[in-house]
Amino acid sequence: MVGNPINYDDKYVSGTPIWGNPKLDFYLKRYISLLSGKKVLDLGIGEGKNSVFLANNGYSVTGVDVSEKALEICKRYCSSIDFVNCDIRNYQIEKNHFDLIMSNSVLHFLHKDDVCAIVQNIKAGLVQNGLVYISVFSVDDPGFMFKENSGDFCKLDNGIFYRELDDTYYSYFSKAEVLKLFSDFSTVFVSDEFGLDLSHGRPHFHGVIRYIGRKR
Repeated sequence: MVGNPINYDDKYVSGTPIWGNPKLDFYLKRYISLLSGKKVLDLGIGEGKNSVFLANNGYSVTGVDVSEKALEICKRYCSSIDFVNCDIRNYQIEKNHFDLIMSNSVLHFLHKDDVCAIVQNIKAGLVQNGLVYISVFSVDDPGFMFKENSGDFCKLDNGIFYRELDDTYYSYFSKAEVLKLFSDFSTVFVSDEFGLDLSHGRPHFHGVIRYIGRKR
């Protein structure tokens, strides 16, 4: 592992949700019917954006997150989820077990070496024909340019930035990189988007790559 995870507990000082009410992503909703079973793993579940809906609709959900405070909020929405409080880099996924593994807006807060290791863990943990769903910041995200021009971040190779203050890494991806990570999967859906984010805080823009793939 490289560096520390982002300390989201610091963002939950008031104990109130940050991201709004949980709901199923449009992209996931569109392809959820492809699942042959109902075992779901959410790596970086946070407040349970997708998982709360799934758990409340008959899916068996395991949610992993390093932020204890985020998990406490998620439990308020749904107590039937199997919660695991740990760094997703340390979580060993049971092999050939899950029908869906997702990691929504999480992996870009890690060094790409760790992302590659997590992806291999995901692949081993999926059943045959199981689905993976991830979303990560793209190289077009405004945060990329901000970090390039900020004295707080050191730009490394391959779209990676390092912040010495808290020993954290941030990674930005191209669509080709994401497809390469899952080159042995069948691509169900992939997008490279740039748009206005109204889900939390003041309106702001993000560049996001979303990928849904199927284990062959």
